[in-house]
Amino acid sequence: MAAKLQIHAPYVLQALPPPLHGPDGPGRYLAGEVFGQKQGCKRRKRTELSVAIDGVAVYLYDILSSQAVTSYLVSPQSVFTCVPYSLRWRPASSRSATRYTYVSLATSSGASSKREIKLFKEEISGAGTTTATPVSHTLRCDAPIVLIFASSPRHSVTKLPSDELSNHDLIAVATDGTILCLNGETLEERWQASPSALSKEFLPSPKAGLHVDFAQSTFAADVVDGMFGGGNELFGVFQEKIHREGFNPDFLVVITSQPSSNARHLHVLALPSEREARQTDNASLISVFVTPLPTEAEGCTNFQLDVRSGTLQALSGGTIVTYGFSNGIPRLENKLQVPQLASFLRLSKTSVLTSTADAVSVFNPIYRSLQATAPVDLEKSGDNRGPFEFITYLAGREIAVGFRGTDLIALQIEAPKNRNTKRRAEGLLTDAIRQGIPRNLSHQRRLPADPPVSAVLADPFPGSSDVSWAEWQSKSTQADELLSNNDVRSWEELLAEVFKVQTKSSEAVAKKESLPNGSASPAQLPEWVWPASRADYPRVDRRWIFYAISRVFSWDEQSDESRTSRMACRLPESNVLNYLVDAGHLSTSNIKSAFRDKVREVDEAEDVIGEEVPNLLAQVDPTMELLVGYLSGTQLGSTELVSSIKLLLRSLGLFEDSSKTLQLRLTENGEQGHDQENEAINMELDRAEEELQITEHYLGGHRTKGLGVAFGKLAACPTAATVQSLRRLFKPEEIIGLMNVLRAELIKDGWTTRYLDRTGVDQDEIEAPPDGSIQLIADLMSRCIDSVGLGGWMASDAILGSSRNEEDSADFFSQFQAEVSVALEGILEAVRLQGALAEAVNYAKKARKALVDSTKGKAVSLHMTEELPLGLKADSRMSTERVRSGGEIVPRSSRQIGHFVSKKRGIYSVHRISEHTLLGGSRATVVQEAR
Repeated sequence: MAAKLQIHAPYVLQALPPPLHGPDGPGRYLAGEVFGQKQGCKRRKRTELSVAIDGVAVYLYDILSSQAVTSYLVSPQSVFTCVPYSLRWRPASSRSATRYTYVSLATSSGASSKREIKLFKEEISGAGTTTATPVSHTLRCDAPIVLIFASSPRHSVTKLPSDELSNHDLIAVATDGTILCLNGETLEERWQASPSALSKEFLPSPKAGLHVDFAQSTFAADVVDGMFGGGNELFGVFQEKIHREGFNPDFLVVITSQPSSNARHLHVLALPSEREARQTDNASLISVFVTPLPTEAEGCTNFQLDVRSGTLQALSGGTIVTYGFSNGIPRLENKLQVPQLASFLRLSKTSVLTSTADAVSVFNPIYRSLQATAPVDLEKSGDNRGPFEFITYLAGREIAVGFRGTDLIALQIEAPKNRNTKRRAEGLLTDAIRQGIPRNLSHQRRLPADPPVSAVLADPFPGSSDVSWAEWQSKSTQADELLSNNDVRSWEELLAEVFKVQTKSSEAVAKKESLPNGSASPAQLPEWVWPASRADYPRVDRRWIFYAISRVFSWDEQSDESRTSRMACRLPESNVLNYLVDAGHLSTSNIKSAFRDKVREVDEAEDVIGEEVPNLLAQVDPTMELLVGYLSGTQLGSTELVSSIKLLLRSLGLFEDSSKTLQLRLTENGEQGHDQENEAINMELDRAEEELQITEHYLGGHRTKGLGVAFGKLAACPTAATVQSLRRLFKPEEIIGLMNVLRAELIKDGWTTRYLDRTGVDQDEIEAPPDGSIQLIADLMSRCIDSVGLGGWMASDAILGSSRNEEDSADFFSQFQAEVSVALEGILEAVRLQGALAEAVNYAKKARKALVDSTKGKAVSLHMTEELPLGLKADSRMSTERVRSGGEIVPRSSRQIGHFVSKKRGIYSVHRISEHTLLGGSRATVVQEAR
């Protein structure tokens, strides 16, 4: 199955200046997401990126326009310890905006060094003027900072004189577990939590130490729904109930490791409230939950956590390890091994974007399948040659952004064209079939010695191994050489061997003659032995199917405007064409895959292919046998079916071509003598008689069979697609002709026979039509009516205008009036029958429901009676058996049956309990029932 996702070639967003080397090593690039928030609204991710370059500056880039928004310089001795955090705040009552950009710096000057948090505050007025104000704060913490983020705005009792400030705090997490809270405007320290808040649960002594490997801010509601499955009762430390639109405090998820044992733990922390922060300077964090990570996470790096879905992914060498949370406990879900893996990025729960030295790919970690891949251009030299380092993914734009050397790179991931919803996961099992990747034997479960394996599943799918790829390369090259040398016989013998179809050996030497169009003569081609049924065709490599389609057919770019068709058949006499049709491989999706490079830029390529393939098959085989085989064995859409129906109806002479009708009108309007008019009438009668004989000859043949198959498949297609195809391929008069064909099918099946004169017709000779035919015909006629529309019915005078006299027009209206009268008579008869049988039908439905309810789950035989009770009241039957404790089925006693029957009766009713009732019968005689 071809990958539904498509990865486009990466492009450069911005060429970054090189970083300056620090005292501890070479300089780095660090990038983070940019957030925006309007007063009273939620915080959202913007289509911008903040990039920090050691010793240079902090840049803010707009991803969509590939332009720099702003920049803030830093000293050449400064080194960034974590990714920057940028927030754009906009008040509700003003058009101005304020941008807060926070960075963590480690500055070295001689023998001394200091750590500081710096704020670049930029105020943007409504007129467009900007004012930048830097603010710095020196930290009292010796460990470097690994995470900085802005908390939710504080809700203070005393309102500020102006609403232009966001009133938020800045939270900083250090590598040793120290957590600091700074004022978001002035960077004054508000409180500080010691590392003991993280280590007191599992470390024997505070001196043992721990290291923060990963930290991420989130909200309490996301943690409850994603990691704890909605279990709000686990958070009893809060007085209020956590709700997404109500009490939703800031949470912090931290992953720590112990240098001595390499064990990792996951912490869920709640930041102190505003009241607790005002009461004391050393605020205590609330440790909500602590759990150890599985042993597979000991050597993992580069964690990525999606709190809402409860998924934690980590990179361990060349393996992506995925954990799922059940009541907060992380459990190993799957491992995805990618050779030479350098970086990965989570797109969705079922899609992971990976980068290697020579390719970028999208994998499904659940089913271990490859969804899409694209090679990486290795022509660049220097620092820009190498794998990607992914930063973020814009789901709304489907753009992944990352570093490659000194360039900021963007990667467009195109979604499937048949996706009609928002971000639907392309991770179904059907998308993973034939796209699996090999599994390491050490990660497989132990299987029994001789497991019972199906014969179909035991054989590998053709084209799924490295050996088949080499064989495909050599044989396809050999086949192209044979075709270029015009040796079609050897070419077909090679393809027959590939398709596993036997050929008849011929002792005569094939002549090396060819037809003028380049195809071989029928005597030169080998004779293929076709299987008895379509199910007997063996499985083949799909690459050979695409190869055969691309060689039998050709696709023209339609540079010449005089060409009306884009497809052409280059080998009409070839057995390969018959094989593609008979085996059901000539589908629209296969043709599109075979010409994927040429149809990529074609609008509505499926409609173009679906319209031209039936025409090509009809040109190759005017007897329509090839087209009928195409209809019977191929999975088709509405466009292919409507185009085939049009060809079959025209071949059967059931309606004429519009060009002939126009020519007939011009002939009638000309001045002709009386003899010429009689001669034209005689010729027209002869032609009509000849067409009638041809129609009668083929009505019982394969064309009528193909027409029935096409009608049946067309009724299964979506209604909207069928109506659009009819409007595009049929003219209004042709649709009316199709409706006349359907009307004839109604009469032939006998659906209108009882309303017509049936004198002299033996009643036994009329066979009952299948019940589904009337529904199929009615459905198709409804679609034809919708496709014609009001304008089409008003334009139908062209059909009447083509007649030679007014008698034909009068006959048309008389037939139309008769059919309307018959339809009205049928409606009145149906209404009368409904009134006569409605009460009995309702009783039958209630009685059947009561019978089903009484026998559900028990083998009880209840006798139905043909006599209707008084009042047509259906009572539920009483089962003669009951189930005791332990599942034992025992019969009911007569006393129990009588007790239950008496409980069902009304207060003022008398019921005769007979012996038949006690035995479980369904008939009871009602003696009296009065109020």
